[in-house]
Amino acid sequence: MKRILLSVLLSSFMAAAPQSAMPATSEAETVTYSDFAWVNYITTSMTHVYFATTEGIIRFNRIEMRWEEPLTGAQGIDHRDIQRIWVDMFDEKLYARTSATSYEFDLLFREWFSIMEIPRLNVNYVHIKPPSMMFAPSGFTYDPAGFITDWHGRNFPFSDMIDDRSGNFWIGIWGLGAATAGSPSSVIELLPFGLIQNRVDAIYNDNGVLWVSGSSLGAIRSGISVFDVENNSFSHIESGTGDDLRQANIHSIDGNDKYIYLGSDDGLFVLDRDNLRVKKTLGYRSGLPDDNVMSLLAVGDSLFVGTESGACLLTSEADSIRIIRPGQFVNTAIYDLELGDSAIWIASSAGGFKLHLGSDRLQRFQDPHNIAFGHVSNIELFEDQVWMVSDAGLVNIDLSTGETHPYISTFRSFGKRALAVNDQIAAVASDRGLLVYLLEYDPPIEREFTSLDGLPSENIYELMLDGDYLWIGSDRGLTRFLWNDPDRID
Repeated sequence: MKRILLSVLLSSFMAAAPQSAMPATSEAETVTYSDFAWVNYITTSMTHVYFATTEGIIRFNRIEMRWEEPLTGAQGIDHRDIQRIWVDMFDEKLYARTSATSYEFDLLFREWFSIMEIPRLNVNYVHIKPPSMMFAPSGFTYDPAGFITDWHGRNFPFSDMIDDRSGNFWIGIWGLGAATAGSPSSVIELLPFGLIQNRVDAIYNDNGVLWVSGSSLGAIRSGISVFDVENNSFSHIESGTGDDLRQANIHSIDGNDKYIYLGSDDGLFVLDRDNLRVKKTLGYRSGLPDDNVMSLLAVGDSLFVGTESGACLLTSEADSIRIIRPGQFVNTAIYDLELGDSAIWIASSAGGFKLHLGSDRLQRFQDPHNIAFGHVSNIELFEDQVWMVSDAGLVNIDLSTGETHPYISTFRSFGKRALAVNDQIAAVASDRGLLVYLLEYDPPIEREFTSLDGLPSENIYELMLDGDYLWIGSDRGLTRFLWNDPDRID
C-alpha cells in the first residue's frame, strides 16, 4: 500500500514537469519471449553466447549450458531491427547495430544508448563457414552448402556460425534458432528457446509450466510452446507436420492429470500427457455444437466446451457428449467458462450466465448498468468477486453483498477483451494496450500501459496473473510484466 501511495505521490509531483518520451517501466518490469528462431548474428564471451534474432537478443550461459532471460525488456533500441552484435571477452561490453545506428548496452542501468561507432574489441572467436561434414539432429539431414533439411522437405539454412576456439561451434539456423556442435564430433544439437510462433491467444498454467499457443497466421512452424518458467526452458509440439496435431488456430487450453485439451477453429484436440500425442479429435460430426472451439474448462474427468454455436459437457474421457441448454445457447458464441462454488460462470454473445451444477438451473446476470447485458467476451472470478467485460466496459459483482460496480472509460470502445483479476488489480486489454485498475483506492485508480511503456505490442489477446507478475499474450509473443514493481513511477 505504501509503495503504491508513494508511486501516486511521485506521479502527482511530476505531473507539473515537462513530459518526455521516457517510459514509466524499467527493464526488469517487462521481459518478452517470442519466436527467436530467426538468427541474424552471433557473438560470444568467455561465459555467454549471444544470438541476435529478429525478435531481440537471447543469451545462453555456455558454462552452465542453460538459457538466461532474453534481453528483450531493455529500453532504447528496436529489438526487431538488431542486425549485428558484439561482446568483449569478459562480458563487460555489449554492442549492437541496427539498420539506423549503433548502440552500447549499459549493464548497470540495463538500457541501450546510441553511439557513433563500434570500438575494436578483444574477442576469442571467429566467424566461419559451415564445414563440409556435420551430423544433423534426428529427423534432419545436413547439406555442406550450409543447411539442414527435415523429413518434410523444409530447408533451414545456417545464418551464422562461429568457432569459439575452445572446441565448440555455435550456430544460428534460420527458422530453427540456436544450435551448437562440438568441433571434433560436429554433431549438431538444437537449443530450443522461445515460442514456436509469435501470436499468443491461449495460456494455461500447468503447475508453473505454461502451455502457450494461438493463431498460426500462416507461420512456417506453429503449434504449442511448453515453457518451464522456473528453469527458463522451452519445448515445442509442432502442428501440421503429420497426422497427429493438425495445424489450426488455437483459442484455448486446459487440462487435468491425464490430458491436455486444445480448443481450436478445427475442433477439440485431446493430448495424452504421457506421450504428448493426440488421442482423439472431436468436432461437429462427433457431437460438438460447432467445430470452432472457443473456451474450455476441465473439472475433474469432465470437460465443459464452449463453441461458436453453444456449449456442451464431455464426460467419461469424451465418450459422452451432452449439449448444455440447447434452447438457450443455440447459435450463441461461448467465449469463456469459469468455475465457481458449485456453479459454472459463462461469458457469451448473449450475456453473462451462471449455471448451477447438479440442478442445471441457469441464471442470466441482470446488470443494472447494462454493461453485461449483451456481448460478454470474458469473465473472471477471484474469491467472492465476479468480473465481466463487454463492448460497454467492465463490471464487478460482489457475490457476498450483491453490489455491482461499473468501470467505463469514455475514451475507448471495448471489443473482445482479455481480462485478469486478483484482490489488488483488474487488468483488461484496451484499444491502446493494457488497462490496469488499482483496486485499493476508492474509486480505483486507472492506469494504461502502451508500447511507450515497454509493452512489445498494443494488440493483447490473453492475460494471466501469477503473483506479482502478469503474463501478457499478444501478436509479439508472451510478456512477463511486473505489475507490482515498487520502483515504477506512474
